[in-house]
Amino acid sequence: LAHNGDVISVVDERRSLLASWLENSTPFQNGKLSVASADASFRRYFRLHHASNTYIVMDAPPELEPSDDFVKIGSWMRINGIHVPEILAQDLKLGLLVLSDFGDVHFQDALNKDNKSELYHMAIDEIIKFQKFLVIEEEKLPIFDTSWQWKELEIFWEWCLPNLSEAEFRQSFEILVKLIDEIPKAFMHRDFHCRNLLVCPDGNLGIIDFQGAMHGPITYDLVSLLRDCYIDNEENWIEKKVGNFQQSLVSEKFSYATVESDEFIRWFDWVGLQRHLKCVGIFNRLNIRDGKPEYMSEIPRVLNYLSTILKRYPELKGISHLLKDANISN
Repeated sequence: LAHNGDVISVVDERRSLLASWLENSTPFQNGKLSVASADASFRRYFRLHHASNTYIVMDAPPELEPSDDFVKIGSWMRINGIHVPEILAQDLKLGLLVLSDFGDVHFQDALNKDNKSELYHMAIDEIIKFQKFLVIEEEKLPIFDTSWQWKELEIFWEWCLPNLSEAEFRQSFEILVKLIDEIPKAFMHRDFHCRNLLVCPDGNLGIIDFQGAMHGPITYDLVSLLRDCYIDNEENWIEKKVGNFQQSLVSEKFSYATVESDEFIRWFDWVGLQRHLKCVGIFNRLNIRDGKPEYMSEIPRVLNYLSTILKRYPELKGISHLLKDANISN
């Protein structure tokens, strides 16, 4: 792409498109844009200063990051009292949206020893609200089934075990995939961690990055939060929180939670294994393919989760052997 004889990037072209759209197709003329954040996808965010207020502008190239699900799922969540951004302007064909601004304070940044209990209590309450209030919408979501599990595990296979045959790969993970598929399912945010939660100026939690929501295992969001790829938590503390979560579900009359506590912990551990294997694969891919090495510093934490859990389940020893042979780049 060329502009005035100079080569420019697609990103610069997108920013020009965004500025033109704001000026010509929205009520947000004459505002000032600054970079707010980017994530591990092709999506990025700007902060818009306009008429003494601030807003977030989401730039999601539609051919790479379609925004239809963000709009649809966000609407369901807002209607049911979940604190997600309000959409103030949108053009899905361009992949541009103006959203309410939850501020810059992520859960990870706000967390300290004095507020840890309160913040995690608030976050876990949100997961319970997902399962309590979004029951009808679950039927409209894609299902976190065995084919989806395999799709995600293949990321780990491709980027960490390139020399492993497909037959060996399938044989090693078949048991885990089957066990996870038997776990009861509910509304699942699918990426419910410290960087997708914001502590708003009013003290409430704001939830973002929910466009990948699925109908999936009831313990998935909890493991994303408690065994976060970006935060260290003690294992005893984690297991206590899992028990509290189960009791809360029972109190809310969720029949699927009325199992032995050991069984519930297994549900938590198993989905954590699948999720964290996927995460290691993604972090490795970001480094090797996309030139984004900043996620590699999180891998030791995630590998520790995997090692800790695999020791508990002899039936998954095949995965333990593969993990020792995994090619994790430095």
